[in-house]
Amino acid sequence: MTFKKINDNEQQNIHDRNCVILVNFNNKELTAIKTVSSFVGIKDRIIVNSKSGNTKIKDILDGNISEDNDEAWSEKAVIFNNIPNNRVMAFLDSLKKMKIRRPLSAMVTDVSIDWSLNTLIYNLKEERKALSKGKTVNHDK
Repeated sequence: MTFKKINDNEQQNIHDRNCVILVNFNNKELTAIKTVSSFVGIKDRIIVNSKSGNTKIKDILDGNISEDNDEAWSEKAVIFNNIPNNRVMAFLDSLKKMKIRRPLSAMVTDVSIDWSLNTLIYNLKEERKALSKGKTVNHDK
């Protein structure tokens, strides 16, 4: 895996929907996150949980969400789609100010759009572990 700074003018438009996918947050957290997202100009929010784990990211963006996943996990995640980098950073900074523990976070890419939510969360967890140990990680597909 390589890290590359994403500039707003390099942003890829993988899917036309400008939104954030919020995964496994409770109602209190969602209320705070909705305030933060509105403040930074992210109005479209999709709320899912681990029951939607078998659903592909593209299908979630299209509103075709199934809840047939038997694999329960509790990780919280924020997945940005077609959101400028400056808004993503403002959103994450605002979460910190609201004392919300930083969730797993990702931007939808041309690769991850075809992953299931389970696969994306697994890869984000592995990435977080590797980064905490100063290692790199190869994402599973």
